This record gives sequence, structure tokens and C-alpha cells, in this order.
Amino acid sequence: MGDMTPAEELELRSACCQLFESSMRNEARRLRSFRQWPGTSPVSARDLVKAGFFFVGPRDEVQCFCCGGVLKDWRPGDCPIAEHLKFFPSCKFICGDDVGNQEILPLQEIFDTVDGQFLSLLQGIDSEETALPNEPEYPEMVTEEMRLSTFQHWPQYTDMHPEQLARAGFFYTGQGDVVRCFYCDGGVRNWSFGDDPWREHAKWYPGCEFLLRSRGREFVSSVQESFSSTVLSPSRMSTEEQLRRLQEERMCKVCMDRDVSVVFVPCGHLVACGECALNLRLCPICRAVIRGTVRTFMS
Repeated sequence: MGDMTPAEELELRSACCQLFESSMRNEARRLRSFRQWPGTSPVSARDLVKAGFFFVGPRDEVQCFCCGGVLKDWRPGDCPIAEHLKFFPSCKFICGDDVGNQEILPLQEIFDTVDGQFLSLLQGIDSEETALPNEPEYPEMVTEEMRLSTFQHWPQYTDMHPEQLARAGFFYTGQGDVVRCFYCDGGVRNWSFGDDPWREHAKWYPGCEFLLRSRGREFVSSVQESFSSTVLSPSRMSTEEQLRRLQEERMCKVCMDRDVSVVFVPCGHLVACGECALNLRLCPICRAVIRGTVRTFMS
């Protein structure tokens, strides 16, 4: 048998363990399921995630990704791990077996793992900026090797090399030429000859911490300035390029399918459709917390 990629090893391990919901073996993914978790609950979402649970609803109902056990009606003083063990003592995850659970790594460990290129950049960043506000959206894709392993069926019609995309933080979604950043969840598609993944990353998602730590704020600012001047002077572009830019600007940056239709408050960014906006806690562009939304209509 030939060598397996990290992704294939993980899939094999979870298959052998017969997980109830293998897609929820990732702690970050389980945590994202708690966006509608009641704020009055006496138990925190993070404690439930660490105990193997993801949110299913209604009210405070959660389920284990490994054994499928369901618990609800949480009370003050309840310990998710203890309750899990009490009601589902045969669960392999709660018993300590290696079932392929993917923990949320500490942020500094993530950046140490990804690439040594961060070291010099970290030394040049002010101390108040070293504490990152967010966890990566896809911690299972934190290494370049793991991201590169997703490009096995990358379409041959595109001139973009998987190695370039993986180094810029992207992994392949398996649909067309759509890729997503493991950290900010920003999606990009419709790659053309000569496109630079780092510049596209900086153009559409300038608030991505992975991008800022990798290339620095000066690079991101220069890309944004260049992009702004191009938008203000469309006569410099061909008709085909103007049409492409218009389509990119109107496209939802989450599903990469429907048109944008919701403005986030207070940041003011218009980057998501109505359906995707319901599932977002942070703006994909600037990573600001979304306090409210305003519906818009494109003419």
C-alpha cells in the first residue's frame, strides 16, 4: 500500500471507529454549530465542544459526534464531560480512545506549525497586536501539506498551481475552481492566467490574520490601494475584465453563488447573500463582530 495523505489517514481512522457524525470530529466545526446556542444556558459552548458535543437544538439539545448520544436540559453546576460519561459510558471518545478528534490548537502553535516565515514578521509586530482575536475556521487545514492534499482533483483547465494556492492559505472545496482560506473562510474562484493567490487573498479578505501575519500589513495595504485605484478608473481595464470585476463584486463571498444582498452593521461591508448572512458571526472581510444586518437590493 502506498503512502496516504494526512487527510486520508484521518478519514481511515474515523471510518474504523464508526463515528456517529464524522464531519463533527473537528472541534472548530462543532463550535460553529453553537451560533444559536441560548445565551442563558449555564453551560458554555466550548465546554460542550471539548466533551464531544455539537448543537442540534431545539433549546439546549446537543449530540455527541462519536456515540450519537443526546443530552439536554442543562442545569447550573453540570459538567459536560461528567454528564457524557454518566449517560453514555461506552462512548469511545469520552473513554479516551483515539477516534480522530481534531482539537482547536492554541493560536501561537498554529502559526509556528504553518511556516517559519512568520518568525520574522512576528518580531516586527507591536505587542498589542500579537493576541489574535479569532480561531481559524478550518484548523484541520492548518498545515500547507494538509491543504495541498485537497487538490487531488483540481481541474486541469486552470493555470493556477495548487502549491501556490496552498501556500497562500487556500484549500480546494471540490467544486469548480473554488478555494477557501483555512483561517478566514474567504472563498475565491474564476482564476485567470497571471492571478497571484496572495494578492487575491489581500484584495478580497484584507482582515485575514493568516494573511496579515504571512505578508504583513504593508503588502495588504498596497494591494488594497491598487485595487481601489483600479475600481475608480475602470477605463484602464478591458470590457471583459470590467465584467469579471463586476461579477466578483456582486457575488456572495461565502457561497460563491448568489448575489450579495445584506450589509453588516457596524462595519458596513456588503459581501454576503441573505442565506449565508444568517450563519455568520464575523464579517468575512474585516472579521468584525456582526451586530446587525440591513437588507439591500441590487439594481
